[in-house]
Amino acid sequence: MLVFNHKEFFWKRTILMLLIAFLLIPAGQAQRRVSGTNIHYEEGDWISYSNTRYVNSLAIGTQYVYFATTGGITRYDIFQSRWNFPFTTSNGLPSNNILTVAFDVGTSHLWCATTEAVCYYNPGSRRWRTLYYDELGMSGGPVTSIGFSEHQIWLVTAEGQTFVASKSDMEFIKETLRTSEDNKDSIIWFGEKGFVPLTLPQFFLPDGIIFFPGPDRTYLQDFKLRQFDFSYYAVDPWQTLWFGTRGWGAGNANMRTQNMRLLPFGLIGQDVHALASDGSGLWIGGVQHSDPIKGITYWDQKHNTWKYFEARYLTRMRSDDVTSIAPDGRYVWFGTLDGLVCYIRSKNQWYSYTVFDGLSDNYIYDVIVDSQSVWIATEDGLDRIDKHSIDKGSPIIEHITNPADKVTVFDIELDRQQLWAGTNYGIYFYDTVKRIGGYYRGPNGPGARIVTAVSANNDQVWFGTLTGVEVYDRVHRVWKGPPERRFATNLPVITIKATDKAVWVGTEQAVYKYDKQRRTWRLFTTEDGLLDNTVQAILPAGDYVWFGTPKGLTRFYWNAPYRID
Repeated sequence: MLVFNHKEFFWKRTILMLLIAFLLIPAGQAQRRVSGTNIHYEEGDWISYSNTRYVNSLAIGTQYVYFATTGGITRYDIFQSRWNFPFTTSNGLPSNNILTVAFDVGTSHLWCATTEAVCYYNPGSRRWRTLYYDELGMSGGPVTSIGFSEHQIWLVTAEGQTFVASKSDMEFIKETLRTSEDNKDSIIWFGEKGFVPLTLPQFFLPDGIIFFPGPDRTYLQDFKLRQFDFSYYAVDPWQTLWFGTRGWGAGNANMRTQNMRLLPFGLIGQDVHALASDGSGLWIGGVQHSDPIKGITYWDQKHNTWKYFEARYLTRMRSDDVTSIAPDGRYVWFGTLDGLVCYIRSKNQWYSYTVFDGLSDNYIYDVIVDSQSVWIATEDGLDRIDKHSIDKGSPIIEHITNPADKVTVFDIELDRQQLWAGTNYGIYFYDTVKRIGGYYRGPNGPGARIVTAVSANNDQVWFGTLTGVEVYDRVHRVWKGPPERRFATNLPVITIKATDKAVWVGTEQAVYKYDKQRRTWRLFTTEDGLLDNTVQAILPAGDYVWFGTPKGLTRFYWNAPYRID
C-alpha cells in the first residue's frame, strides 16, 4: 500500500495536494448540500465505519440504542446484544459529527442534529432526509434538544430558541417558551433537555478499568491511567444504564447487579492507509498524526468484535503508523513509518525490525509475503527476509535492489514467481526463483516515470503512475496502453487493485472502476457513498469492495444484481 509522501516532505506535500484538490473542485461543488439518501442506491450498498469513540448523546429506541458520535450514528441491538452498521454520510447524512439523536416512538422515525441541519430517517423507505437550518428559517445555533409530543416535533437550539412542527407537514415555526412549557408534560425530550442526572452506584468493570461516579464529574479510568468522561447516559425500561464517553465509546451497566461493560465499536483512528483480510476479520491501519489515541484495529467479523493495539503500551511494537498489512498464518506483518513490525498471534507477542537489523530504510511503503519470504518496499530499496531465519530468532535480511541506487519502492506485487515493483525509477522486476532482476527501460509503458502502484490479475499487470494507468499483457509481452483512454483519469494513482471483472483505481479525487467486460470507466465519490474522495487503500472481497480513506473505512456492494453502474 502506497503512502504517497516521502517522510521528509510528508506535511508539505500533503498540504500542497489538498490545495490542488480544492482548486480542482468545480465552482459550487465544495458547498454542495446533501438532501438525504442517494436514491440510486439501496440501504447497505454503501456502509462506512470511522472513529466513534467520542459520544455526544444517545437515544433508547424500541430495538436499538442510538449513539450520536463524531463518526456517525452507531446502533446497538438491544435484543441481539450486537452492533449493527452505523449511519454516516454514506447513508445520506450531511456530516458524521452528530450532536443529538432522538427516536420518535409514535412514527418510529430516527432524528438527529448536526451543526448545520436536522435529519430524520424513515424506516419504511429506509431513506434519510435533511432539513438545513437556514432553509427552515432557524437561527440560534445548532439544535441541542429534540422532543416529540403526540402530533408535533420540537427543536431547541443552543441559544434556547424553540421551533415546532406538525408531524404531518414538517413546517417548523418559532414558538415561545410559554408554548413549550405549556406542553412540557406531553413532550418526550432527547438531547440536552432529555438528560436526567442520576446518583450512580459504584459499578464494577473487568480488565482493571475503574468507574468514578461523582456529582460534578463521572468518568472511567483504564489501566493506563487515562480518564474518559461520561458525556451522556440514560436508563431503559429493563433497568439497564446506557452511556457514552469522550474517548472510550459506549457501554452499558446493569443497575441491579452493578456490573458495567464497555462495547468497543469502530476504528481506533479514522485514517485508513492499509487493509488486509485474514479470513476471519479485517486488519486496519493508518497514520494518525494528531489523535492522542491511535493504534491498529482488528475487526473480528465472525464474532463482530473489535480489538485495538497501541504501540505506546506494547513492548517491542515500535510503531502503529501503518502503511501496509500482510497476514501470514500465525504472523501478521505491518509496514510502518518506523520499521517493520511482526505480530505473532498465538503468543500475542510483537517484534520490530529496523535499519539496525539490516533494513534499507525504516520508512516502509509496502510489505507482502509468500511461503518462503517477506518482501519489504522501503524508502531506499527492496528487501527480503527469509522466513525460516525468523523462526530461528535471527532474521536474515537481503537487499534485492542495489543499495547504491537509493531507489524508493512504493508498491510491490507477486505474480507467480515474478515480483513487480513500482519505484521512482519506473518498474523493477525480479524473478524470485532465478534471483535476478532489473529495471524496465523500454519505449512503451511508463518507462522511467514514477510508478506508484502495481496489481496483477490473470494475464495482465496494471501499473499506476502520476498521470494515470498502464497495462502490460504478460503472456504476449506487449504494452496495451491505458484502456479506453478517453475515460481514464489523468490524476496521480495512489493504489490499484485488479480483479477478474473489474479494476479499481484510487486517486485523490475519486475511486475509478474499469469494467473489463464493458470496457468502460466509472468513478465513485462522496456523492455515491465514499467517506472521502481520497482513496488510499482498496481491498476487493467478491461482490463487495472495501475502501480506506482519511476519514474511515467504506464497504461498497459493487456487484448488486439490482443495479448497473
